[in-house]
Amino acid sequence: MAAKKRVPSYCLHKPSGRAIVKVRGKILYLGKHGSDESREAYARIIADLLADRAVTPPKALELDSPNTSSITLGVLAGRYLEHAQGYYRKGGKPTSEVAAIRWVLKFLLANYSGLAADAFSVGDLRAVRQTMVEAGISRGVCNQNTGRIVRMFRWAASVEIVPASVWSSLQTLPGLKAGRTEAKETKPVEPVADSIIDATLPEMPPVVRAMVELQRATGMRPSEVCTMRPCDIDRSGEVWKYTPAEHKTQHHGKRRIVYIGPRGQSILMPYLLRADDEHCFQPKRHIAVPRLQKRYRRDSYRQAIERACDRAFPAPDGVIGEKLKQWRREHRWTPNRLRHSFATEARAAFGLEAAQVLLGHASASITEIYAERDATKGIEVARAIG
Repeated sequence: MAAKKRVPSYCLHKPSGRAIVKVRGKILYLGKHGSDESREAYARIIADLLADRAVTPPKALELDSPNTSSITLGVLAGRYLEHAQGYYRKGGKPTSEVAAIRWVLKFLLANYSGLAADAFSVGDLRAVRQTMVEAGISRGVCNQNTGRIVRMFRWAASVEIVPASVWSSLQTLPGLKAGRTEAKETKPVEPVADSIIDATLPEMPPVVRAMVELQRATGMRPSEVCTMRPCDIDRSGEVWKYTPAEHKTQHHGKRRIVYIGPRGQSILMPYLLRADDEHCFQPKRHIAVPRLQKRYRRDSYRQAIERACDRAFPAPDGVIGEKLKQWRREHRWTPNRLRHSFATEARAAFGLEAAQVLLGHASASITEIYAERDATKGIEVARAIG
């Protein structure tokens, strides 16, 4: 006797309020839950299954045509990721934004991969964001990831994959506000005290110690100290000018100059005795870095500092497991905090505008007249404290 065929159930997709049926591991959307339309779509699918016919999703939601707005979110996400891999690049390589987009798309596609892209609503976006909150992601990151989803729909509207009205409606969702959401809050990045830095320096390899001291003297970004080369430094003046080959805001047309005064110059001098196009700060062969890198990366630089922190501030005997993790979180500091320390010192001594110049936070719309004035301020500060 033939086994009775299992009939999949008509179900409610709570985040969107739509009816769904799961067929061969795939979720098919049927329309508004409880509506006649959804019941009819469900009945047609069950009839196809019982008759061993190919199941046709309602309204051809799986259609992959560039000229229709009924492509699924799964198809749209794949196309957008392909676009992002070509768009978010520096130095010929994808930036970290590509990985961030790929990560947030997992939250989107977990429940919506089969939904028509032009049917995605503000309520659906709110539901996706809520899954991030429930996953323990911080409020700020939830807002950033929600913005990435909205940007995907902006791109889709610009290439006429979905109507612009879908993107416009998604923009109406306000961001999560501090104190008005259950999302986790993170502590702001704070300066690291000089006493903490001084206690950690002896535990660092000489190269990492020099990188920390240079960052401390100039306020440059961790990526900028990692990628520094002799050919990028103009040493013709009293204050040196370092122009990174790549920097965070170059795609906005911004110019980035790091001013290096006497203190920074003395730290950097030994590391300039190499070929012009070689990186100044290179890991030693005995240091465990992936694939014997020719330079420190942001991650390996941060990890080297964290290891030094663990040696400088060892956990008390008997502290293990979660308590050990908590101890390390409280006694480790990151290179980004050096930048905040520099900003605090520069602002206190010379004002907010000078600090903005040195940190590279000026907007792309600043005129050449302002740029000259800013350069003067930067050189003045670097001469005094750099």
